[in-house]
Amino acid sequence: MTDSFKKILKAPLGLWKKIKIKIFILSNYLQAQIDYWIGPDGRRSTPEKRLQPIDRRADLERSGATSISGASQGTPERIALFIAYAKSLTHSSRAYIETLNQAGFAVVYINNERTNPEAAAALDDLCWRVFDRRNIGRDFGGFRDGVLLLHGEGYLDRCQLLCIANDSMQFIPGRNAQALVSALKAFATSQKQALFSHISHQIQTHYQSYFQVLKPEIFRSRTFLQFWKDYRPLSHRGHCIYNGEIALSQTVYRHFPSVETLYTSDKLQEALESHFAAEGGVPAEEVFRLMPSPARTSQRRKIGYSLQQLMQQSDQHEKLTGAQLYSVADLIENGNPSHIAAFLYPFYLHCPFVKHDLCTAGSYTMAQAISLFREVARQSLGAGESAQIESLVDEFTDLMYSRGVPLSYDNRLREAAIKGITGTFIYPSTYE
Repeated sequence: MTDSFKKILKAPLGLWKKIKIKIFILSNYLQAQIDYWIGPDGRRSTPEKRLQPIDRRADLERSGATSISGASQGTPERIALFIAYAKSLTHSSRAYIETLNQAGFAVVYINNERTNPEAAAALDDLCWRVFDRRNIGRDFGGFRDGVLLLHGEGYLDRCQLLCIANDSMQFIPGRNAQALVSALKAFATSQKQALFSHISHQIQTHYQSYFQVLKPEIFRSRTFLQFWKDYRPLSHRGHCIYNGEIALSQTVYRHFPSVETLYTSDKLQEALESHFAAEGGVPAEEVFRLMPSPARTSQRRKIGYSLQQLMQQSDQHEKLTGAQLYSVADLIENGNPSHIAAFLYPFYLHCPFVKHDLCTAGSYTMAQAISLFREVARQSLGAGESAQIESLVDEFTDLMYSRGVPLSYDNRLREAAIKGITGTFIYPSTYE
């Protein structure tokens, strides 16, 4: 028995957990490779085979009443690919699709689950085309199939805007949704080539894939189309992040510098300064209560300077000075913005998106996430829309409880590994 193996046997329980999680991640990756190379829905299949039309127009097309080719149908000026993973149509997705419709987008709904009949009927009225998809490659696999289908049918040669989005964000209708519609309208007439919701600097600077809108110079470009032709749709979270989201930014979007990101730390800085200018500073408590709990960071004694500034001013019920206000941006830029600014952006930049995994990642407690979601929904919709607010909050609450918190996966390590739940939220230090 080697010394290294003896050390492994004597390893503490926490280390054994980490080893098991690594093994599960590796086995999931190997299974994803097998599914792609050997499985019926992988390399041997095509987007046309994986995508099963379920709307009435598709039924007519299959019966020969109309042709499925782009030449025989009018091409919408704006097309949105919306990738879902849900048997029913949620309040969030309905509001999201209605907002895209309002902004002039014909929606192609691609569901990586099996859509139930009631949802299919509702989607038929909301969407241009509706598909159930044989799920391989998660949301990025759906993006790939949607892009290649539209390209093969000739629609990308004629439309003027292409939106790519998924249902991993809870959508907030009302004022926040209207702010998105206004941003889309301004983008369409601007010289910008792409519009993204969030940008992250983790691992490599990249645009997060929840929401992006592209103009023809990008989605008709050789690099964009070649990326999707070459991309392997593996059902593995790490592959989707590294070879999908990050690689797409590095190999395609970085060649098009004229882009806009809607929700950023500098725009938040400007909004905070403007919002509280008359009060001579920004109340630290008002900002800090919208951010993830610092409890785990404090417990592990990893509190950096920026977090310390916010905590200290909040504990003393003080306002942030101009210099201290930059601490908020520092934390956002050195972490995952869709978590650290999960509620800062909706409150101060009227962002209509809130991530689904805030509690499973340990960023927020369920109580905090649900309370803040209710508050931002009320702020966006107004007091007169109490029924709609409660339906949205109930849906969000059910989602949070069904997904659970990191502790929920303590004895479900395989599931935790597949979902990327390998720890809990820790605030980042700057340039460790």
